[in-house]
Amino acid sequence: MADFRKSTAWFALLFIFLVVGLMSLGTCHPTEQQQDFTQVDETMVTEADESEETEVPEEEFVDYSQLASESDPDWVKPPYYHENTASYIPGMYGMIAQNAREDRMDKSFFPSIQGLYFKSCMESCHKDNCKSKRAVLAISCPEKAPLLRWVSDMACDFANGCTDDSSKHISPNKSLKSAKEICDYYIDVARKSFKDVVKVCAHEADLPCEQSGRLIANVWQKGNIHTFVVAGWYDWGSCGDNTAFSYFTVDASTGKVVTYANLIDKSDEDKLDRLLQKYLGNGYEKWAASADRVKSNSGKKLISQMDGCALLKEGLIIFYLPYSIGCGADGEFTATIPYEVLKENGIELKVSI
Repeated sequence: MADFRKSTAWFALLFIFLVVGLMSLGTCHPTEQQQDFTQVDETMVTEADESEETEVPEEEFVDYSQLASESDPDWVKPPYYHENTASYIPGMYGMIAQNAREDRMDKSFFPSIQGLYFKSCMESCHKDNCKSKRAVLAISCPEKAPLLRWVSDMACDFANGCTDDSSKHISPNKSLKSAKEICDYYIDVARKSFKDVVKVCAHEADLPCEQSGRLIANVWQKGNIHTFVVAGWYDWGSCGDNTAFSYFTVDASTGKVVTYANLIDKSDEDKLDRLLQKYLGNGYEKWAASADRVKSNSGKKLISQMDGCALLKEGLIIFYLPYSIGCGADGEFTATIPYEVLKENGIELKVSI
């Protein structure tokens, strides 16, 4: 009987040790090797997630410029500068968040353009920041007096557009001698106007910042001929396409714009109109079908509806600002026709290139 009790006690003791050991195994910390494995596993998950985030846009993105060059090597795109910048919306250079109340800007907000000088101003209601107005101006221009006077005209037009009271519009300052002087001068004009505007407000909460910008940049030169892109934008919690990319070829000896009439003979209009239907596109994609639709809906020649034209390294560019032709979703249309193609179709420019 005593032996039986000893055996039972010994068995119970073993059972207790076994239970305690199992409980300890379930609650103990992982070994050093297990910790390393867990960390490696988590790293692999993070890299997989990042890989998925970067790969999806690449699969969805279509480089229309590459497709166009493969299908039609003569079709070229204008220097839109639609690359990624720190601006809130691509193409709206210098724009900040719609409800921002702090002005901030550096070179990352703009495309890489040599010699670009930029400046901004922002004024808000001093009581509760309920109302805010902001302007951005960026300029690249050779220091040639006739060109600087033309750029000053364009900057003055921008500053007056920022001024609500037309009676306070100013005339261009023709004495400014650099891109920096032009930016500083007209941004100061906008700032003074904004200070007057934000003094009088209804103190409504959460109004978006009313802001606009203009980039004036020299993008091509040959001899005395200089072509500028003038990229403008506006936003006040707005919808739709509020950008406009215009091109101007300016004679550096006179400061005058080379117009369509200075470039194309009237007798060549029909031939040029036919070429437009081949080269017209929006963004980086060709839209010949849209060109036909636009032409048939308006009943007018495409050439007669253009907003302007200019000379680029790649050829003659003809542009249509948003809503000029097509619908709002179409955006801006351009046609850049190579000089060789113009000659092949019997169109001689009045200006030698």
